[in-house]
Amino acid sequence: MKHCIATARSRGATLVEFVIVGPLVLFIVLVLMQYALLFHARGQLNYATFEAARAGTVANARPAAIRAAFDRAMTGYHGGGTTTAELAISRTRALAEAPFTRIEILSPTRESFDDFHSPALAARLGLSARVIPNTNIAHLDCPVDRPGCNRDPATNASGQTLQDANLLKLRITYGIPARKQIPLAGPFMARALAVLNPADDDPFRAALIAGGRIPVITHTVMRMQSPAIEAGNPSVPGPGNAGTPTDPGPTPEGTGLPRCPATDPACTATPDVPAPEPSPEPEPTPGCNPLIEPGCKPLPPACQAPPGWLDSRPAPKQAP
Repeated sequence: MKHCIATARSRGATLVEFVIVGPLVLFIVLVLMQYALLFHARGQLNYATFEAARAGTVANARPAAIRAAFDRAMTGYHGGGTTTAELAISRTRALAEAPFTRIEILSPTRESFDDFHSPALAARLGLSARVIPNTNIAHLDCPVDRPGCNRDPATNASGQTLQDANLLKLRITYGIPARKQIPLAGPFMARALAVLNPADDDPFRAALIAGGRIPVITHTVMRMQSPAIEAGNPSVPGPGNAGTPTDPGPTPEGTGLPRCPATDPACTATPDVPAPEPSPEPEPTPGCNPLIEPGCKPLPPACQAPPGWLDSRPAPKQAP
């Protein structure tokens, strides 16, 4: 009777537990799936960023070439395809995402062109824009036609050397659209970003989050393979005081280690107590052979030959 009452009371307990725990477990699974999609998007974005930088290094760091290479590399993320028609559809989707992608050229900066612009190279290329030379930079600190440029990164405007100015640095921000997000988990992440950072100082990133997109940011650095041509590069002053580089001067010297003479390496001497005089080294013992000079060094008894051992040896056999 008691067993029947206990069984009747426990009926429906599993259903209640599932109603409480099931939605939470399902939501956690959806969040994990969304994280997996974020890593997939990050990998595709890294590849596209690399392709954009690669195109920029051989195309004089032109923003149009960088943008075209990025959009082309993002075709696979938006579906790809095995036929021309499928690839065209995916390319159209990638181009439609251009307003939600920001490409920033972090280097070379406007100050880089201030420090290392080569007027002779610009005239040879027929350009009115400023140009940073790219040839023989391993052996040059300044452009050939500007040997007196400020090459010191501690005092010039850019805080760079000529080699640093030939590095193309990109930062790309892309907002993952809602159709690339897991239901519930994706909107939850976008909403969480808005709540955790309500005063975002980046208007573009804030607009992506407000539109329900999840921003992903990638960076890449690649050495230029062609002369960089100025085209609306940002202004990023060098590491000076509030954007005004100044020479901090030599580093102040500390007390340093005590300097002691070679005769007193442990610095045991004081002004009142002079250092002890080093004891003279013993004279080296002249070389001798104890086997032929018994007085040179006595041999241990075990090593001494018995008397008359030469006479006790057998005589050598004579040849027949």
